[in-house]
Amino acid sequence: MEKSKCKNLLLSQKLAIIAAVFKRKEIRPILDDFSNEQLVEAHEFIWDKLVEFHYLTQEGQFSRASVTQNMMQSATYQKKKKCDLPKEYCKGVECIWSNPVCAGEKIKNNMEVIAKAIIGYIEFSHTHSSPQKKINSNVKTWV
Repeated sequence: MEKSKCKNLLLSQKLAIIAAVFKRKEIRPILDDFSNEQLVEAHEFIWDKLVEFHYLTQEGQFSRASVTQNMMQSATYQKKKKCDLPKEYCKGVECIWSNPVCAGEKIKNNMEVIAKAIIGYIEFSHTHSSPQKKINSNVKTWV
């Protein structure tokens, strides 16, 4: 995410997310205090960190599907919430403005899945020495 796009998410909030992930703590308590705008930015931020961590610790291309397969599908989420809007509204973050509670819940759920994927990369890096060197040399890119 470019710095100019990130208008509402504070550096301290980014650091709180990253610290919670590194400490293997739940990120939900942190996210519960975010505004709608901050949630949208935090989702993009943690997704970017996931991709970075993949390339720091894994061989081969990043597969979005390897992470999203662990997220509740939009159609299932809508059915659970008894939402009758078109499925496209639930994909991504379009509903955050019209139905912030429902969309915020979905975003937080997805961010928890992303955090778990990052933790998986961290655990992988602890068992493989070569990627750890990459992580140590690239820490400055984290925020």
